[in-house]
Parts: sequence; structure tokens; C-alpha cells
Amino acid sequence: MTERPNSPVSKLAKSKAELEMFMRKTPLMVLEEGAKGSFQQTPSWACSEIPNTVGLEFEMTLNLRGKTVKARGNSKKIAKQKAALDYLHHMVNDGKSAEFSIPGETAEEAHANLNTIAERPVEEPKRAAAAVSVKDVDKSIPTAKSFPENVPEKNYVGALQEKCQKHKLEAPAYEDSKIEATSEFMVTCTMGNQQTRGIKPKIKLAKNLAAWLMLKTLEEGVEAVQAFDLTEQFDELEEEEDRATAQKAAFETKDKKSTLIDLLSDKARFADYRMEFVYPSVSTHGVHQVLLNVFISRPVSPDDDLQIGAEHTQTEEIMKATAEKEREQKKNMPDVTQKTFSGHGPSEEAAQQCACKSALIHYYTFDFTN
Repeated sequence: MTERPNSPVSKLAKSKAELEMFMRKTPLMVLEEGAKGSFQQTPSWACSEIPNTVGLEFEMTLNLRGKTVKARGNSKKIAKQKAALDYLHHMVNDGKSAEFSIPGETAEEAHANLNTIAERPVEEPKRAAAAVSVKDVDKSIPTAKSFPENVPEKNYVGALQEKCQKHKLEAPAYEDSKIEATSEFMVTCTMGNQQTRGIKPKIKLAKNLAAWLMLKTLEEGVEAVQAFDLTEQFDELEEEEDRATAQKAAFETKDKKSTLIDLLSDKARFADYRMEFVYPSVSTHGVHQVLLNVFISRPVSPDDDLQIGAEHTQTEEIMKATAEKEREQKKNMPDVTQKTFSGHGPSEEAAQQCACKSALIHYYTFDFTN
């Protein structure tokens, strides 16, 4: 038996379906759909940033059909949802529930339904920080990884914002990125032509460090933050990054033996080289093993050429100093070095390729001064 469209059962089913659909929405969705469907209008919004003791707050101002409401939150999205909810409650009080399709036989039911959808947590969209290589980092920017012992940890983002508003300064701009080598977050604070930077495992903490450095710059001058120089740490990270890149390249290269030969043939890095595979063996389990000896010669530096034939122009003191310098260089930069790498695999060729892989990882970043 088919129910008549206007029967009590049909009305109840329709009401239930409308309520279920309503419960899937957010206050902002209800507001925007009602504004467009009933009034052919779009809500207008304005945003203000309000510093406080716990962090920066956003105040969103909503205006629609001559009515204005405001709400605050720790993000623009949360503040907009709160303002939309407040506006809809006003509409229920004004008898305009139907215009915004707010279900409820009474105003109390409509208010209760609004509060129900407002209780669902608002999911903040997660934006992935851009990954950066240490090579691309501007090392001249004052950078901090932690607060000095005499500096209390507090909300410096809010303090900086408050100072800018008080003195009518340009608002700080923040840009975050992720260091590939360490997976730490790096936040850069920019005001005019001045930049400061913080590095921490979390974006919020890195941002607070960057804000503190900028605040210190404003209060004490640029010279006060010049000591926050992480060039040495960045150089170490760059070496780690190079090793990781070399390892990745070695694993991805199919013919590791040919790639190693090409690498060692670079005359700018190595004057000469020699490779030899020795002590091939096969284990009782059928695993082939081999050792690879690599001999490389240091290329002649421009300083070496300049010293040739120049003895007659040097005093005894200069010659002694030069000889000492040469001894030190030879100690740190031997003319010929040997390195042995082991390899294993299901065949002799596979074992050789394995040994070449280890050699590639080593020589990609090799320096005679190491």
C-alpha cells in the first residue's frame, strides 16, 4: 500500500530525512545555503587578528541582510563557524528557521538542532610544509633552535603582533618549510627587509622562536641577533644530506661498476685511479663474496704548480714555512689513498656490483681533506 504524499506517515518520513541531512552539515553550510536559496545573497566577512596571552586569535565579523555578528577562534575557520552559529540562533529567534531550513517544530527544537551540529569538531585542513634542501637555505638569516637559558618561553608571536599594532608597524609575515635532512620545521619571520628564523620539531614552536628573534631585533637592534648563526650546523646538515643523496643514487643505479668508473675518471677530482677485485669466494650457502680495492691519486693543485721553480725567489724563512705547510698538507691530503669495500650476492657479478655500490656511496662525497 502506497502512502499518500500528505499523510502523517509520509510527513514524518520526510521530516526524519530532512533532519538526517541537516545533521551532516556545519553551521557555515546552513548559513550559506539559506542565504543563497532564500535571499540570493552571499554573507560578507571581515577578519581581525587579536593577540592574547595564549596565542593569536582571529575575530571574524559576519554581515548578512543588515545583521552583524562577531566571533573569535584560534583559526579563521573556527571563528567563522562560531559566527555562523550565532547568526542562525538569531534567525530562529526572529522566526526565520524555515528560510535557513533549520528543522524543529518549536524554536527550542531548532536551537537544539543547531547546537547539535555545532558540537561536531571542525577539522582544520592540514597543509604540508614545503620541503627544502639545506643547500637552498639562506645561512645569513639569524636563526635559533632553542631559547637561551635566561629567556622565558612565552607567547612571542602575540607579543610581536601587539608591539606592531602599538607602534603602527608592518605586521610580520611567517613562512614555514620542512628541512629534508632532519624533518624539522623552519619558520621564517619577515618584517620589511629584516628576517629571523626558528627551527623546531613543531611549526608552532619554530614560529614562536622566529617571533622572539624579531622582537629582539626591534627592541635591541640588528646587532643583537647576529650571534644567532647556525652556519656550522647547516654545513653539517648539508654533508648529511649529500651522503643521503649519494646513498639514494647508488641504490638506484643499475650498473654500479660503470657508474663508479665514470666517477673515478673525473680528472678534476682524481688524478688517477685503479680498481681491483680480490679474494673471490663462495660460501657453503652459495653466496659469492669479493673485496674491491680502490686506489686514487690526488690531483695537482694550482698551489703546487706555483711552487715549482720558485725556490730561488724565496728566503730561508719562507722556504721553511712552505716546507712545513707542505708537510701538513700531505698529512691531511695524501697523494694516493686506498680503500677496500666488500660485496656479496648470488653471483660473482652481483657481488662485484654490491662492492661498487659501497664505493659509490663513499666517493660521491669524498674529499682528500677528510
